[in-house]
Amino acid sequence: MILGSVNSILDISKLPLGLYKAIRYIKETDFSKLEDGEYEIDGRKIYAKVFTLTSREKDEADAEYHEHYIDVQYWISGCELMGIKERERRPYKLKMESNDLFLLDEELCGEKFVKAEKGDYMILFPCDIHRPGVLCGKSQTYRKAVIKVSIETL
Repeated sequence: MILGSVNSILDISKLPLGLYKAIRYIKETDFSKLEDGEYEIDGRKIYAKVFTLTSREKDEADAEYHEHYIDVQYWISGCELMGIKERERRPYKLKMESNDLFLLDEELCGEKFVKAEKGDYMILFPCDIHRPGVLCGKSQTYRKAVIKVSIETL
């Protein structure tokens, strides 16, 4: 997991091509003009999903992981807590291969929570279990973009 901000001085040109394209898309896109939905950046190799979400209690938020895509999650507005844990072999409760999504419903021993807010981005690799959508204090509505980057682009 990597946490950064669109306002950082990081030279993104040094990143692997897929991550470079994802962060460049975040920096160059006016998300206030985009409706919720899916947007292709480089076909199905790199694409964005824009959401309006409501944060919830930890026990209402499923942990998840992906096998074929890296998530570059970007907070357009509001904030949430993101649970993070290194992936280990464990059974999943739901497998949606067409969406490269594996959901876990049990407590994760050693899970840490990171606060992410407007302007932050988080890069989540296939080795990262993550639990998005956990509230920061009280429930709130927020907007987020998730850029899906195929591991083939690295």
